[in-house]
Amino acid sequence: MDEALKENILGALEQVIDPELNVDIVNLGLVYDVDLDENGKADITMTLTSMGCPLAPIIVDEVKKKH
Repeated sequence: MDEALKENILGALEQVIDPELNVDIVNLGLVYDVDLDENGKADITMTLTSMGCPLAPIIVDEVKKKH
């Protein structure tokens, strides 16, 4: 993956804020990897702040809106 494109995607993901901690998901270390699939769609490997995170649907929805 082109490094500039990866940085662009990570920059967009920095706009996704964890509502409980008020910090973006990239700087929280929740994003492990960003890649492109064969169709050119971003494939993001990430975790959440805790198992059973009650705000998981909100965070995942915000990530999907960014790519």
